Amino acid sequence: MPGWRPILRQVLIRVVLVSLLPMAVFYVTLNLFGLRTAALTTASLYYAALLARLVRRKPVLTAALLTAGLLTLRTIVVFCTGSAFLYFLQPVLGTVAVATTFATSALAGRPVLDRLAHDFCPISSELAGELREARFFGWLSVVWAITYGVNAVGTVWLLTNASLNGFLVIKAILGPVITILAGVGSYLLFRVTMRRQQVRLRWAHHQPWTARGLA
Repeated sequence: MPGWRPILRQVLIRVVLVSLLPMAVFYVTLNLFGLRTAALTTASLYYAALLARLVRRKPVLTAALLTAGLLTLRTIVVFCTGSAFLYFLQPVLGTVAVATTFATSALAGRPVLDRLAHDFCPISSELAGELREARFFGWLSVVWAITYGVNAVGTVWLLTNASLNGFLVIKAILGPVITILAGVGSYLLFRVTMRRQQVRLRWAHHQPWTARGLA
């Protein structure tokens, strides 16, 4: 396997850019200029990041384009209603949909993560075969379905029980923590699976990381 250092670096960068930075920008803009300006500024920040990747001729995943479309819808809704509750409730629906997709595809014996994993990790065909034989992607789907489910339930609870500023602060902390814990759990599941399959892993830190999602 390619070295884990680039993986860890990219994960930390993603947590900062995708979660912490947008939430911080939203929080500051909300307190200075109000909800609608905060929503517009956050959307503009995401669009700028996509444009930067296009200009640099970096690959843009379909999920990123879908997120941009949903973010546009959220921004339109908040401009029409002025409701912070509706603005933050919309991603919950997407989270529930993803969790349901992971769970149902695993139960059907065709886990969608079997295909998505190749966008984020350079898995060889031989290794993929070992993982399928051990039903790794099915168990991995369970891990992430639970993660997204906990995220959705926690978000709704915070929306209904905390102030807007309190929601932003707690969400900015707990969101990355939950994701990192799920990532650690996924890695431990991977190592246990490989051990049971009697596959020995070696990290080649000199080998470049070529996964499309991390390019």
